[in-house]
Amino acid sequence: MAAKKGKSSEDYVKFGFTFIEKDVLQLPQCVICMKVLSNDSMRPNCLERHLKQQQPTLVLKTKEFFSSKAESLKRMRLDK
Repeated sequence: MAAKKGKSSEDYVKFGFTFIEKDVLQLPQCVICMKVLSNDSMRPNCLERHLKQQQPTLVLKTKEFFSSKAESLKRMRLDK
């Protein structure tokens, strides 16, 4: 059975997530704690729950805040 490839969405940035590619899958990665979640966690409600439970002080931050964190994370990956 072929692996399912998740669909990334720029709207997930508002929950503090970007995506990394591992093999043929796209996995959500928190831009704050850098934790990589499973492919099943790619649903918006799971991403929002992670944000509320792990970074409750950042819940009211704007999409632009998380976008800048995601850009910074991308630069870190390129430096390696």
